[in-house]
Amino acid sequence: MSLNSGDILRDRYQIIAKLGQGGFATTYTASDALGSPGNPVCVVKEIPPPQSSDPEVFQAAQKQFEREAKALKYLDECPRVPKLIDRFQENGKFYLIQEYIEGEPLSKELGGGKKLDEQQVIDLLRDILEVLDCAHSRGIIHRDIKPSNLIRRKDGKIAVIDFGAVKAIGSLTFEGDQITQTRAIGTEGYMPAEQCKNQPRYNSDIYAAAIVGIQAIAGLDIEDFWHDSKTCELVWYYSTPDRPLPPISDNLKQILNKMVRYNFKDRYQSAAEVLQDLREAKLSPQPPQRRWFERSIFYLPPLAVAGIAAGLIAPSFLNAIKPPTCPFIQGDALSCGEEILVKTSAPRLKQKGVEEFGNSNYQAAFNFFKKSWKEEDSIDPETLIYMNNAWLKANNVDSYTIAVAVPILKNRDGSVINTDSAKELLRGVAQAQTQVNLGIIGQNGSISYLPGQDFLAGKAINGKGLTVVIADDSNLETEAIKTAHTLVKQPDILGLVGHYASEMTVATVDIYDKNNLVLVSSGSTTEELTEKHRKVFFRTSYSTNFSSQLLADFLLKTGFKKAAVLYNPGSSSSSYLTRAFNKYFQEKQGQIVKIREFDLSNSNFNAQKALKEIQQTGKTAIVLAPDGQVTNSVSNSIEIVKANQNRSTIAGRWVLYKQQTLAAASQLKSFEKLVISIPWHPSSSRNQKFPQQAQKLWRGTINTDTALAYDAAAALIEAMKRQPQPSREGMQKTLANPNFTVTGGTGVIKFGKDGDRQNPPTELVHIVKCPKQQFGLAFVPVKYPTAISAGLKCD
Repeated sequence: MSLNSGDILRDRYQIIAKLGQGGFATTYTASDALGSPGNPVCVVKEIPPPQSSDPEVFQAAQKQFEREAKALKYLDECPRVPKLIDRFQENGKFYLIQEYIEGEPLSKELGGGKKLDEQQVIDLLRDILEVLDCAHSRGIIHRDIKPSNLIRRKDGKIAVIDFGAVKAIGSLTFEGDQITQTRAIGTEGYMPAEQCKNQPRYNSDIYAAAIVGIQAIAGLDIEDFWHDSKTCELVWYYSTPDRPLPPISDNLKQILNKMVRYNFKDRYQSAAEVLQDLREAKLSPQPPQRRWFERSIFYLPPLAVAGIAAGLIAPSFLNAIKPPTCPFIQGDALSCGEEILVKTSAPRLKQKGVEEFGNSNYQAAFNFFKKSWKEEDSIDPETLIYMNNAWLKANNVDSYTIAVAVPILKNRDGSVINTDSAKELLRGVAQAQTQVNLGIIGQNGSISYLPGQDFLAGKAINGKGLTVVIADDSNLETEAIKTAHTLVKQPDILGLVGHYASEMTVATVDIYDKNNLVLVSSGSTTEELTEKHRKVFFRTSYSTNFSSQLLADFLLKTGFKKAAVLYNPGSSSSSYLTRAFNKYFQEKQGQIVKIREFDLSNSNFNAQKALKEIQQTGKTAIVLAPDGQVTNSVSNSIEIVKANQNRSTIAGRWVLYKQQTLAAASQLKSFEKLVISIPWHPSSSRNQKFPQQAQKLWRGTINTDTALAYDAAAALIEAMKRQPQPSREGMQKTLANPNFTVTGGTGVIKFGKDGDRQNPPTELVHIVKCPKQQFGLAFVPVKYPTAISAGLKCD
């Protein structure tokens, strides 16, 4: 049955009118005055379940719905795309609630001989391709670009609507013994050959965008297109007695023809590539081919470079002009010392150091970095890494290179919000790098100063030093993907420490796998990374299975038979931990209490409402499983901690092991009912020497992130030592060798065949009073009742 005007969904969305109905879904306008009082009109997309009575098909539909809804959420940062407000299931149907985009569909401007001029078509293509570039960088293919899904807003810009293969859940069925999709998603005439075969690619969207552009420039209806019977190529540039050749420049014609090539391999490989050529098309005269090529290699976004390298340029030629490891490009989120990435302040001496480094004056850069370390900030890990890099350059010391990807959280305007996690990771890598370069001291007496000389044992890599490249992924998948494409193009980089958040690693791991660049993550815990074998992925942290069992065992041991889990269903790490916890807890005869206010990523999350639901179920523990800071789920978890007022026991995942949690606890009268699962704590380290050395170097107690990042760097360093001539292939084989072991900061590191750490350290911590610490509180293992018993000095 269709929804009617006045019907209410989820006690919130009141249907206004029906917008339209297609083969996959029915759309309505609705009022969301309760959730979005400033913008009450929204779009409801109603998707029917599969036409199958088999429960496995419906379960597959549920999984695909959550997976695709998660993908849509990642589009929130893309320009001119309706934001996803909510998603849920009700009465056996699936619903998406999205922002309403006011404007007119492009279909009203095209068809029936209507045309746009060339500049208007270029602007139209740019608008579409900018959205596609953002979507593709998040791993999302639109699949149904056509005039009716392009909305001309009042400001003249084009918005792209109706994203999502989520519509296809209605066409799932059994075929043989597998669940398959019976219909290709898309619209006839706009789908290229591979999409008609249900094998869409990113440049399938580029094909469809070109069809729209051709319609606009030539005034064609979709039935006016035809294909050459021999080549299968699209034919559109022709005249008839009643229609002359469309007025179009050779440049734009060539671009459109390349966008609609029959074989996807012959098309542009990325939207960024097309945008670049559209920019070039404006120039008159056209720049020479060689100049265009040089710009493509060094200045195009990484996805475009990857496309050109894959489809247009001979590999041997690429090797001859391989880009430098540190190209000294300001604003590229990559630095060896020429740019401050961790911008929490503007230290004068450090700034002078990066300026000298960027000008290749390495001795002067080293001197400024050294002075900055001593006078401005002696615990800044970025400065220490740059100091190491500058010293290696100034003294012409041969070195191997690794990279570290860190999450520097920013506002939309680019201003920095938080660098805590980034600094913690950099401390671990900087300490490992410094130990390597201190090992050069016996071979090169010119070294005058590196921190830690009196207590860190030097460990050179077969007589060579270590250069570290810092990459900022901003904890955004689009940036992480760009970072990955950039790093794999740097042949000197032998390994990567990172990415930190599971969401970033999931988004990029296949890029590294394809290019044989090993990544050792210190923070990515999701099991999704090991469900499919990737030869280059390793981690020094535990997985979500370990964390979930640790939390479940604690609750069961303390007498809890019921638990309510709050999490982000759109996050890999959060949802995988939740599923693992639920499964294990129920196997141990525990009961999972389901509540409506469970989604920590919901912008309208209500902590009081969630707690009220839980408290009505009796003695129920609360499990908080926020994502890796990719949404506001951590902040919402903190709100739960504050609103709970220590009434119910709360068990949280590692991401809550933060100063932010201690700040919230400091406002409470008591806080002993909060426990957090973490992989390591310095007071119970299997390698007690490491936290002692780290405390001397960083002048304070380090945390789990620093220790596991040190472990990741130590694993890469040991893998280099075990090769006479380290290479990317050799790194992978060495780390995957079952006999590979190395003692890291947290103990012995050894990897299983799937890249998981064998016998990883685990710990449960709680909060205790410690007046000397910030907020007067500290995390210590639950086995210690006080800070003093854990070895902390609090007086």
